[in-house]
Amino acid sequence: MSLLIPHGDPAKHLVKQLAALVDELESVTPPSRTAARNSLRTALTAEVSRLEQAVGRLDPVLRPSSLFDPSAPATTGRVVALTTIAQQRHPLVSLQPFYGAGVYALYYKGPFDAYSLLSGTEQPIYVGKADPKDVAAKNAVSQGTSLFDRLKEHRKNIAKATSTLREEDFDCRFLIVQTGYQRAAEEYLINFFKPIWNNEMRICYGLGKHGDSATTRANKRSPWDTLHPGRQWAGGLTEDQKPESQIRSEIEEHLKRVPPHTTLEAILADFLTDLGQLTPGSFTTAENDKASVEAEAVLGDTPDGGVAASWLF
Repeated sequence: MSLLIPHGDPAKHLVKQLAALVDELESVTPPSRTAARNSLRTALTAEVSRLEQAVGRLDPVLRPSSLFDPSAPATTGRVVALTTIAQQRHPLVSLQPFYGAGVYALYYKGPFDAYSLLSGTEQPIYVGKADPKDVAAKNAVSQGTSLFDRLKEHRKNIAKATSTLREEDFDCRFLIVQTGYQRAAEEYLINFFKPIWNNEMRICYGLGKHGDSATTRANKRSPWDTLHPGRQWAGGLTEDQKPESQIRSEIEEHLKRVPPHTTLEAILADFLTDLGQLTPGSFTTAENDKASVEAEAVLGDTPDGGVAASWLF
């Protein structure tokens, strides 16, 4: 049905007609049958959607495709993770007991041949977290010594692998954080570095295993214990999860696919690149069509015969 538009402002007249139709609709008695009411509601909803689209087309201002939220867990995890990497490296063997929970990274700097591409770089071989002993802890003392205890546990396990590893060939970085932030930071560090000892990589996992009971001796030996024998309980297992040759091959392929970061500057560059992915450069119109935030330039002649750019807004 076409509407007769009188002379004057056609837009204002259309709005008046629409208001009159809404008033008329409000005075209509809804159908008594459920099916008829549902059908009417569906039809009206479709028209409301069309009306919203029409209203949107009147708004020329672009909408960003994302909104940076500093309080989002993923954002917090990135900040805590980067702060962790900014900390000083400490020899694993030199740590004294300290209070606090948080996140940490282990670094290898020894001669073990399978880690030759990794040794001496800024690429962690393992990333982890230590939760506070008290989940309601508000300061480092009430968090207990969980972070130190976790690093000490790793040191003891590494020290048992005397045929392949030396505890003095490991450094660590750690950050004591407010309770609740350690998980997001750990997840980000694992996704960012993809350390070969972390379970998520499914390569040389098993450092964090605490042993098998007498009822689970049929379990297979972890790849970490296969490559680094020495833990007594692991020696009692009868079968490897995968052979040493496969573990070595997977390590080599992974380190070629994910080249280790050799400097902190390289880490920062990749971090900034990753952070940029949080704010895509695209915008959308009110109709959800992609658009550039930069106006197009139209070239025109200048009075002196040159060419000037005028911007379309």
